[in-house]
Amino acid sequence: MVWSFQPFSLLLAVFRMRQTLYLDKPDRQSSSIMLNVALGGKRIRFGTGVIIDPKHWNPDKGTVRATDPQRNANQNRLDRLTAFVRKSFNELVPSGDEKILSSEDLTNFTERIRSFLRPIEDDSDQKPATFLERFDEFIEKYTIRTPNGMITTNRPGPRMLSLYKLVLEDLKQWSKLKHKTLTFEMIDEEFHADYSAWLLNERGLRDSTISNHTKVLKTFMKWARQKEYHSSSAWERFWRDKRTTKAIALTVDELRALRDADLSSQPRLARTRDLFLIQTYTGLRYGDVRLIEPSHFDDDAGVIRFTTEKTDAQCMIPITTPLRQVLQRFPSKEFRFPTNQEMNRELKVLGAHIGMDKTTIVSHYQGGKRVESKYQRFELLTTHVARSTYITTSVRFGIPEAVTSIATGHAAKGMMQTYYIILDEDAIRDMICKAWEQL
Repeated sequence: MVWSFQPFSLLLAVFRMRQTLYLDKPDRQSSSIMLNVALGGKRIRFGTGVIIDPKHWNPDKGTVRATDPQRNANQNRLDRLTAFVRKSFNELVPSGDEKILSSEDLTNFTERIRSFLRPIEDDSDQKPATFLERFDEFIEKYTIRTPNGMITTNRPGPRMLSLYKLVLEDLKQWSKLKHKTLTFEMIDEEFHADYSAWLLNERGLRDSTISNHTKVLKTFMKWARQKEYHSSSAWERFWRDKRTTKAIALTVDELRALRDADLSSQPRLARTRDLFLIQTYTGLRYGDVRLIEPSHFDDDAGVIRFTTEKTDAQCMIPITTPLRQVLQRFPSKEFRFPTNQEMNRELKVLGAHIGMDKTTIVSHYQGGKRVESKYQRFELLTTHVARSTYITTSVRFGIPEAVTSIATGHAAKGMMQTYYIILDEDAIRDMICKAWEQL
């Protein structure tokens, strides 16, 4: 008699299937719960669509803790998913059967689970929205998330929305040129490599700009998964080159020259100078400084209280002597700032007028290579320089970074700054006002 043996490892693949629920990023303030299915010698990873604070997750039991406000809904979704996976496996390999799993079996098993995770359209006659249609919906409806993942009602600013629209147009163009219909499942590392190469070689974009495209794409994919439009997760591993071109900051001498320039015969440039100085002395982003109103001023306390649009951070901005002097030219405390593009054009004219013609070398990265370019200082003068100048000058005047971050609305860094550096409003105001007397 001739005996026939199947390899022991192959028989195990027939009868065993293990599924594990785990936090994707347990070190973050909010994390997706992922499902790992071990089957046929392969590990298949799925996004469950459940996102929670890691403190509400029990890693030992693989369950949602009772402390989660959405515990019932989240745990029920996970239970339905794991039950469906078990049912699908039992149908694939009925109890008592001897079956060797083929690649086709694994593909069908995987697709069945992904189909379960996809939302079901209410109208059977209506075609599901396409990837690009969902991106358009994202642009229309997306609201900003806080660092801990909380959804706010704040919409992105005009510049960010313009970037979203630009990314959408580039995706449409890439899809058309490549003759590929974009789907959520297609957004994997192979797509990212091809798309990034196209942005570099065909569009001629810098690495920092390509990085911004990737950031927007990841934001969209995360939003879409929260909406249960897909369960893909490959996009989470997209790498971003975060090296950026550093903006210049005005030196103290340049800031004094700008402040003291006689622009009496140039009223347009004088107004541009004053608006730039207001931004420089407050350290606000341009999108925020345009929203300053008289109600934000507390003259008795000598501060401006403002909540930033981008990060929803509360700022306490001391009214320093330099700021008070320029505000005297705006007694109503009502300002008419031009658009960011108009302001940037006017600033370059202003910089050239006051003699900011010193040559500066600026580097950027393209295709991973460092590229250096020479500019005259006035060519680099933009609204972002005002915020850089405020922070840089504050450091030069001896203000601790922890204090500056409170005024500018930057997030605290480290445990000491987050939990132990507690300064009252008067201390912060006096410290910053005294330092800026040096100007």
